Parts: sequence; C-alpha cells; structure tokens
Amino acid sequence: MNLGHVIGSVWATQKDPSLEGKRMLLVQPLHFDGSLKGGPIVSLDTVDAGVGDTVIFVTSAEAAIPFKPKNDLTATDATIVGVVDEVNRPSMR
Repeated sequence: MNLGHVIGSVWATQKDPSLEGKRMLLVQPLHFDGSLKGGPIVSLDTVDAGVGDTVIFVTSAEAAIPFKPKNDLTATDATIVGVVDEVNRPSMR
C-alpha cells in the first residue's frame, strides 16, 4: 500500500469500457514523513475520496482487485482504497 494526496480530477470522454462509471483522481504519492515521492499518478477511486484528502492506494495487479466481482479486466495501475484520517508515528517524535 502507498500513501498519497489527492491533487485533482481527471476527465476522459474516450476511455476503455472497463473505466466507464469510475472516478479518476490525480494522486501525488507521499513518503510517510509527508514529503513528495515521484510525480503524480492517475488512480481509480473506490472510496469517494476528494481533492485535499490523504489516501491509501495500491498499484500493479492489486489495483484491479477491488473491481474483480464486477469486471476482472479493469484497466488500472493504481486504485484508491482508503481515506486516511491520521498517521501516527510515535517512534519519530
């Protein structure tokens, strides 16, 4: 799992049919200290996240797992699976 920050939305009028009805959000990956990790990526949203939310997202083949009951061929490399309320790192104090 990865930590990220939702920085925008992506709209596509022409897309793979497996993406129909799914929200696409632009996510900036983060290190757990809050610093930026690489460039932004497009992620499918399964938890009604929004701009400004800190989220948990999965990548690679795991990104398609949330959609398997409905469609096992969803074209995604990243999927948001949680909205983070708080990150507690007591060892870093």
